[in-house]
Amino acid sequence: MKHFHITLLLLLGWCGMQLRAADTAPFEIPDMNKIEEAVRDSRSPYYYPDLLKKYFGNDTTMTLQEFRHLYLGYASQEDYNPYRSIEIPKHIEQMYQQTVHTQSECDSIVKYAREVLEDIPLDLRQINFLVYGLRQKGETHEADLWEYRLKGIIDAILSTGDGKAPETAWYVIYPTDEYNVVNRQGFTATEFIFVEPYFDYISIENNPLKVEGFYFNVKKMLKEYTRKFYDR
Repeated sequence: MKHFHITLLLLLGWCGMQLRAADTAPFEIPDMNKIEEAVRDSRSPYYYPDLLKKYFGNDTTMTLQEFRHLYLGYASQEDYNPYRSIEIPKHIEQMYQQTVHTQSECDSIVKYAREVLEDIPLDLRQINFLVYGLRQKGETHEADLWEYRLKGIIDAILSTGDGKAPETAWYVIYPTDEYNVVNRQGFTATEFIFVEPYFDYISIENNPLKVEGFYFNVKKMLKEYTRKFYDR
């Protein structure tokens, strides 16, 4: 029976990305009201149904602005729930903890990732697993497409700030995305702290860059959750 070996870095989806110093990239703090208007306007180049169609197609020419509107604009969609819980089957969860996978197990990882992404199309964790599973199955073309999508979303998040202070915090629409962003840069999270009025702070392990942690802006996340589930 064929087995595949996997390191923790690959499973978490580093995909060859190098350690990135946040202060080396330009950023643009997003205007969430303008983004919401754009993704709801059928005349806009960022109209959400059109963005989704492009995202799920074989198009690899999406711009950073398109990815920004795709990611941040998802929080304005009616099916958006930042705290939606997906119950992972026990046998799938066990596979995530393994370091060796059979062909059949890779098939299961891919199948489950597809099911989740049909419901939550921007789930970064499941995109990571999908890329891994596809690569192990030899389906490199589709793996490349999903890796392109994953990188586009991560770059969109990183383009919203530098994470150094609340004023320049990175914007995220899911709490788990904070850990994906930290991990993708080669850091390991050690502690989570909520900072009033609407920031999350993730502290990280000692590292050569002497970075202590990063801030994330969760204002839109909290606003939409409150509107949909508390303001009744």
